[in-house]
Amino acid sequence: MPVENIQIIIIFSFIVLIALAGFLAKRFEASKTDSLMEWSLAGKRFGAFIIWFLLGGDIYTAYTLLAVPGLAYNSGAFAFFAVSYCIIEYPLLFLTIPRLWNVSKKHNFITVGDYSTKVFDSKFLGALVAGIGIFAELPYIGLQIFGMRYVLSICGLAPDIAIAVSLAAVIAFTVFSGIRAAAITSFFKDFFIWAMVITLVIFIPIHYFNGFGNMFEWLNKTYPAKSTVPSADFLSFATLALGSAVALFLYPHAINGAYTSKNADSIRKNAIFMPLYNIMLIFVTLLGFAALYIVPGLKNPNLAIPLMLYKTFGPYLSALFGGIIILGSMVPASIMAIASANLFTKNIYQNLIDPGISDKSQELMSKVSVAFIIALALLLSVIINPILIIKLQLIGGIIILQLFPVVFMPLFTNRISKIPASIALAGGLFTILYLLYVTHLNIIYDKIYIGLIGVAVEIILVFLTAFFFKPSNNISMDDYLDEF
Repeated sequence: MPVENIQIIIIFSFIVLIALAGFLAKRFEASKTDSLMEWSLAGKRFGAFIIWFLLGGDIYTAYTLLAVPGLAYNSGAFAFFAVSYCIIEYPLLFLTIPRLWNVSKKHNFITVGDYSTKVFDSKFLGALVAGIGIFAELPYIGLQIFGMRYVLSICGLAPDIAIAVSLAAVIAFTVFSGIRAAAITSFFKDFFIWAMVITLVIFIPIHYFNGFGNMFEWLNKTYPAKSTVPSADFLSFATLALGSAVALFLYPHAINGAYTSKNADSIRKNAIFMPLYNIMLIFVTLLGFAALYIVPGLKNPNLAIPLMLYKTFGPYLSALFGGIIILGSMVPASIMAIASANLFTKNIYQNLIDPGISDKSQELMSKVSVAFIIALALLLSVIINPILIIKLQLIGGIIILQLFPVVFMPLFTNRISKIPASIALAGGLFTILYLLYVTHLNIIYDKIYIGLIGVAVEIILVFLTAFFFKPSNNISMDDYLDEF
C-alpha cells in the first residue's frame, strides 16, 4: 500500500473516532427535554472533573501546540509569556467566573451577552458584547483550521479534503449533541495530546542531545539571544502576559465552558487544578527550542513542530501525531462555534430583531448558526493570508479585553450603570483602534500591550463618570454569592 494511503487511513481514523464520540455524547448526562440551555450548556450539570477537560479542551488548542513552540523557535524565551499568562489567569478565574456563574444560574443566562443585557438594562449593549465576542471567535476558529492545514501539508497530503471532512464532522456532532459532544471529545483529545507531548518531550532531547542539559547547553552556545528574555522586553513580556490572562475568560467559549458547571465551587476547584495544564505548555515550549537544532532556518516557525515530527519519525508516526493535533483542532472549534452561535441567537437576533422568539426556535437557530460560523471561519482561512488571520486573532484578543468594564467590573460593584459602562467601553475601543492604526496593527505600543492601555482608559473613565449616575439595581449584589 502506498505511503500516502496509510497516512490517509491514520488521519481519518482519528476523525472518525472523534466523530463517533461526538455523536454518542448525546447520551451523556442526557436530558429529557430539548432546549437551548440543554443543548449548549447541558443544563448546567457538569461536575469539576468534566469541567477540567472541557476548559482544557477550549483553552489548550491544536494551534497552541504549533504557535507556542513556533514562538520559541522564532523569539526564544519570550515564548514563556504564554506559560506566565496561563498562571496569572487562574487566580482571575477563581475571583470572577464563580460570581458570573452564580448570577447566570439565578437569572437563567445562557451567554455573557444575557448578563450584560440584564445588568445594564440595555439590549444594545448586550448585542454589542455579542458582536465583539463573535468577531474575536472567528479568527480563533480559523487558527484551528490553519493548524490542521500545517499538519496535513507536512504529511504530504492535500489538506482541503481532510479539513472539509473534519469540519463537516464537527458541524454534525455539534448540531446533534451540543456541548456534550465537546465535553466527551475533550477526554479523547486530552488523553492523546498528553500522551504525545510526554512522549516527545522525553524522546526528542534524549535522541538528539542525550538529555535536557545538553540541549540547553547547545541552545546557550548557539542561540544565546534566545536563551533569556532581554531586559528591554520585560515590560512587553509582563503586560502581554497580564492582558492575555485577563482576556481569556472574556472569550465566549471560555465562559460557555464554565457555564456548564453544576455549581460555582466546581469552577473554583478547576481554578486550583487547571494549572496542571501548564506543565504541558512548558513541554511544548521546550520542543520549539529543540526544533531549532532539528529543522533550522525555517521562514514559517509554525511549521517547526510538524517538520520536526516528520524528520524524526517518518511518514507513519508523523501522521499519527498529526491526527492527534487535528483532534486538538476539532474540539475547540466545536465549543467556539456553540458560544458564537448562542451570542448571535440570544443577543443579536432576539435582542434586536425578534424578542418573542420561542426557545425551540432559539435552539434551531443556534444549530444552524454553528454550521454557518464554522463555514465562515473556513472561508476566511481560505481567502485570507495566514499571517493576516493570525494578526486578526491577536487583534481579537485586544478587542475582547475591552469588555472588562461591562463584564468583570459589575461583578464587584453596582456603581457602574449603563451610561458610564458605555462611555468606558467606547473610550477603550477608540483607544485601541487608534493605537492599532498608528502602530500598523502591532499589538505593542511603546513596549506596552495595547489591550491593557485600553483597559486603563476604561477604568479611568468609569471612575470619572460612575458617581454622576445612579447605581445599577437591575441585579442584586447578593445574586453573585453562592447559595448555601
